Amino acid sequence: MDASKFYIVIVDDTMRKDDPFVVELQLNYADVANIEFFSSVDKAMSFVEQHMSKRMIIFMDCKFGSVWQGVDAIKDLRKQTSLIYVVMMSANNVNQLAPSDIAALINMDNIFFIKNTDTDGAIDYVNRIRILWKSRFDCILEHWLVRHPEDADKVAFTEVSGKTYTWEEILSELRLQTPAGKAMEQVVNEYYLYEFTTE
Repeated sequence: MDASKFYIVIVDDTMRKDDPFVVELQLNYADVANIEFFSSVDKAMSFVEQHMSKRMIIFMDCKFGSVWQGVDAIKDLRKQTSLIYVVMMSANNVNQLAPSDIAALINMDNIFFIKNTDTDGAIDYVNRIRILWKSRFDCILEHWLVRHPEDADKVAFTEVSGKTYTWEEILSELRLQTPAGKAMEQVVNEYYLYEFTTE
């Protein structure tokens, strides 16, 4: 896989790989993204867990013909990370969801909602998210490592316990939102705040 590419994961049990929605995203982003299609929420979430350390946008159908629904999958994902952007999709109005599910989605970070036929909306969200990535530390670090692979194995962070992390490991820790990743992000933010306020 090209390390500079991100993932677009489409999960919908009523679509096929040749659905206009899928094809439109492939036509617009094949040069910058790996586009993965799943009709099963279980298989999709297994893929997401295996690739969670990568930049990713998930287009997730709200309702599936299984016990595990799209909303449930995203609730589980948010227990692990809030850095993956999710666009919830439905053929129906958002009011089809239970009020508790609507409230849960509203209270989660980086969640959007479109009709599953709205290709223009999908393209708009992908473009907006790509702009947001330009200011996120994990994405800036990833871009740096693509341009400077010789730095990937250099020690970047040492915990009080003495455990060390390379830049490549820190990128993974940031995306997985582990304590080490959060600590590194806090240190970087505090450093730059200090630098800007002491000039």
